[in-house]
Amino acid sequence: MNIPMKKTVILFIVSFGLSISALFSQEISYDIKITYKDTQVSSTADIKIAVSKGTPYFTFYLMTNDPVHGEIIRKSDPINKKNYTFEDVQPGKYLIKIEDRNGMIAGKTVEIVTSENN
Repeated sequence: MNIPMKKTVILFIVSFGLSISALFSQEISYDIKITYKDTQVSSTADIKIAVSKGTPYFTFYLMTNDPVHGEIIRKSDPINKKNYTFEDVQPGKYLIKIEDRNGMIAGKTVEIVTSENN
């Protein structure tokens, strides 16, 4: 009788461990929207990130456009919100990186052009 009980306990532990790892290995899903600000002084844009899947707290990064050696231009503190906006971003190519509480990372290159029509 002890042998089947041990097998049951072992199966439960293995199953529970796999369930927990699946829970913490969720991916980050998000959407990025660029809103241009045309003024006589400069042409900048806001980059709004809306996370739909991931584990808060999130840290948002605006980086130079190099996924391996990119430098951080701006970074949020870890926040418990799924939305974040980088305001008044100058024209250029950037890497937007999102990191959640579990260390999952997602990112995408975005480009701010000098005019919304370009």
